[in-house]
Amino acid sequence: MNGIEAWLLALILAFCVVQLMRIQGRMSQVQAQLQALLRHFELETGGQYQPPSEQVLALARDPSQQIAAIKAYRGQTGLGLKEAKEVIDGLRNGAASGSDSEH
Repeated sequence: MNGIEAWLLALILAFCVVQLMRIQGRMSQVQAQLQALLRHFELETGGQYQPPSEQVLALARDPSQQIAAIKAYRGQTGLGLKEAKEVIDGLRNGAASGSDSEH
């Protein structure tokens, strides 16, 4: 590799690094804007909330299936145990308060 080729390769590499840094900066800005929107609309859940599937909802309705519901929701979303349990508990509490309001 002669001097010109090495210089050209270094220039291309530098250009790629600069572009990657710009993309990374822009991604940080978009992420900050998204977090601001989530906070504004009171949707902040770590950015990982996914609505539960019908299977998870069916399991969550049955108190004896709480562990199965948590496992299924974790499998669906990839959330940790604590986060998935909070969602399932919220679903169960919402269903319980909904049934209380009917009486």
